[in-house]
Amino acid sequence: MSGTAPRKRTQAQQRLGSNADTLRRGLALGAAAGMLASSVYGAVPAFGDEGLSSPAPGTGTDAATVASPSPSPVRSSSPAATYGLSDAALADAVQRDLKLNPQEFAAAGELGGQAAAVAVRLRQVPGYVGIRIEGSSILVTGTGSELQAAVSGLAGSIHGLTLEAPPAKPSSAAPAAVPSSPSAPAATAKPTAPAVSAPAEGSRSEVAVSTEQLFQDYVHEVGTAELQAVVASAGKFVIRTGGVASAQSGQAGTPTTAPNPGTMKDSAAPGKVSPAEFAARYANVELDGAAPLKPEAEVPGGVGYQTDQQEICSTGFSAFDPAGMPSVLTAGHCADDGAAKTADLLFQGLPNGRLGAFQFSQFGGPGNTTVLNPNSPNPGNVGADIAVLGKIRQDLDPLPAASTYGNPSEPGPDVKIIGSAAPVIGMPVCRSGWRTGWSCGHISAVGIFLVGGPTYPTDPNDIRAFHGFLSYDVQSSGGDSGGPWISGNYAVGTHSAGDWGGTQNFAVAATLQDSLKVLPGYQLELFLNKPQLVAPADKTFKAGTPVTGRVAAAPASAVASGSPVRITYPGRARFNVPVDAGGNWSFTAPEAPGPFTFTAETVNGFSRSGAVSLDIVIAPSFLPAAAITTPAGQPLPGLTSVDGTGTPGATVTLSGDLTGSAPVGPDGRWTVPLPGPSPYGKVTVTAVQTYPGLTDSPATTVTLAVMPPPPAATSFPDGQHLKQDALPATIRGTGLDGADVSVSIDGKPASGAVTGGTWSVPFPAGLAVGAHTVTLMQAVDGVSSAPARLAFTIDAPPPVLPAGNITDGGSLAATGASGLLAAALAAAAALAVGLLLTVLVRRRKGRSAR
Repeated sequence: MSGTAPRKRTQAQQRLGSNADTLRRGLALGAAAGMLASSVYGAVPAFGDEGLSSPAPGTGTDAATVASPSPSPVRSSSPAATYGLSDAALADAVQRDLKLNPQEFAAAGELGGQAAAVAVRLRQVPGYVGIRIEGSSILVTGTGSELQAAVSGLAGSIHGLTLEAPPAKPSSAAPAAVPSSPSAPAATAKPTAPAVSAPAEGSRSEVAVSTEQLFQDYVHEVGTAELQAVVASAGKFVIRTGGVASAQSGQAGTPTTAPNPGTMKDSAAPGKVSPAEFAARYANVELDGAAPLKPEAEVPGGVGYQTDQQEICSTGFSAFDPAGMPSVLTAGHCADDGAAKTADLLFQGLPNGRLGAFQFSQFGGPGNTTVLNPNSPNPGNVGADIAVLGKIRQDLDPLPAASTYGNPSEPGPDVKIIGSAAPVIGMPVCRSGWRTGWSCGHISAVGIFLVGGPTYPTDPNDIRAFHGFLSYDVQSSGGDSGGPWISGNYAVGTHSAGDWGGTQNFAVAATLQDSLKVLPGYQLELFLNKPQLVAPADKTFKAGTPVTGRVAAAPASAVASGSPVRITYPGRARFNVPVDAGGNWSFTAPEAPGPFTFTAETVNGFSRSGAVSLDIVIAPSFLPAAAITTPAGQPLPGLTSVDGTGTPGATVTLSGDLTGSAPVGPDGRWTVPLPGPSPYGKVTVTAVQTYPGLTDSPATTVTLAVMPPPPAATSFPDGQHLKQDALPATIRGTGLDGADVSVSIDGKPASGAVTGGTWSVPFPAGLAVGAHTVTLMQAVDGVSSAPARLAFTIDAPPPVLPAGNITDGGSLAATGASGLLAAALAAAAALAVGLLLTVLVRRRKGRSAR
């Protein structure tokens, strides 16, 4: 039903009337068109609140309505003139804003063109994330051998092309500012903007590949409310929210009040995700929390609206257009044969903000044609009474539900829609509408209904026909048109016509399934619950066995038919698993054991439940042998732990020369620390994995070579001086009991043995005066220690005077003839040496003079 303004009421009364002639004329026209139906009623929709003609001749009702004036249209400003830059002005601009001269500016443009061409060629290569320019370099972000090969192939012809790995994402981050372009001023951070915490890296399983793909997915799943930009920045993507960016010039709009709180809720809507939930799916996407998003206002079916032609109707069912954008289905006659362009929500009978714009309407045959249409291939030109409201206001969220208007017989404020059903006589139905609220009854008739068009009865041929159904129990009145008719949780039709208060009450609805046939590509939005995990208390599933879950039906009676659960996890493209009649779903657990995170989302066409992240543990189906990664076969200077790899969650136990145990971490690595010094020489160790409920793994045994410490010398310290006439008889020291000690002096081996931890070797004879080195080593099981070196010095003895210079009795030196002769000879010898030195010196000087 529809309401109207007083200015249209008199015209509507004149053209519609409620008398027997009107009904007879409609029935006669229908019969002349050869239409057959199980029940045929001539009925006219109320284009005011005047009411409808009763099936009984000679009866009718009039009801007044008050319509609010539509808001005045806002004039658009004329386009501004555009101006070019002279060469001089361009040079000044690029120098001022970019610090570049014109030649550098042109080169930068060419580099940008090269980068764009590279992006086109790499966009379809697996592993590609994005591209950016830094200085004179073109940096490609991504991973994988295919991308590396593609970049290498292009690098030969494109200077500065480089592949870099994506930057690591912090566990939490302050709002990421969207970088400005070189010619734009830097964005100013909002002081009240909250930081957005990034979810744990393990829960991020998808990788965005382009701004276009990310933008399309975001708009489809989150909407455009508060969205400013989707950009690529520094090897990652940033979604900037916080209000739509303002143009540099424009006119201020008139603020609108909030939607009717009695019919709309401020909770999260089923099938929608928040910006944070959307960004959490991606390993390379950040959400810029510029400002907190306002809660969405939800619009269930049955909420009133007023068109710009002053018609008052009700919202029907939420839907998606062929592009997946939100829409609202309502009655076709509410669009006034295409005259209505927009619709505003009603609150207490007054317009309360824009709902959307009419995208399509059909009242009767195609193009709003009448029953008697000679150009129609359809006998009787039976059509539909359906319209589509699109371009829904960004902060509104049409719900897959019908408002109950607080009816105490219903457990909740609305009834969820999980599918559509054809009307059947006797089927229990309920209708929701702005004028009379919630009303229920049974379907009394199903067939073809004739209704007067907007120019009837001025034009007696303006009769429209559509497939519909009728109930004598359901109450309705002007303003209910377009509202939803449901049976249980299934959509059946949209309200079209009726009469209440006449000889016999009746209400007529257009069949939804027939109406959807004239809307190719449109999908009814369905209520979908988020998937739940059915798991043991420890959430552990054995590798290769089913991971099971369930989609709850409540508060609906069942899960929407044909609604699979979409599974996403790293290393595999997302896939759908079916949901059985009981809501159960499952998929095979991966073979890799350890912690496992995946996302699950119930989907049905464009309808979404919203993704949920689920964490489980994959237990191995069997235990392979553990690996010991501590190097074997080469001498180790020491050993404080034994390391290796194994099955995450298992326990590794060591036996043999070394003992201990440790769990295998999520990364598949384990370390067994040793409580004290390990044995030296050849050390044998065996590792075995254990896991509850599984047979122990095969044993892994390796032999490690551990170097012993070098022996020590105890007979003299390093750097000691020894007298040549008082050398020690041996060199002594300590070592490991049973070790083979080797001693060498100046590189020459000295024989010796270790007994009870001590050793000794004879001190070698014949060592000359001067510095010497002792080198000590010991070996256990053939594994030698590092050498230890000691230095010592042998000093010469003091000079000895010739015999006879001193008398035996200690008297003075002899002065006899023999003594004098010896003294004379010595003096002569000294004189001769002096003369010889003099001659040599003179000769050298003479040569140097020449």
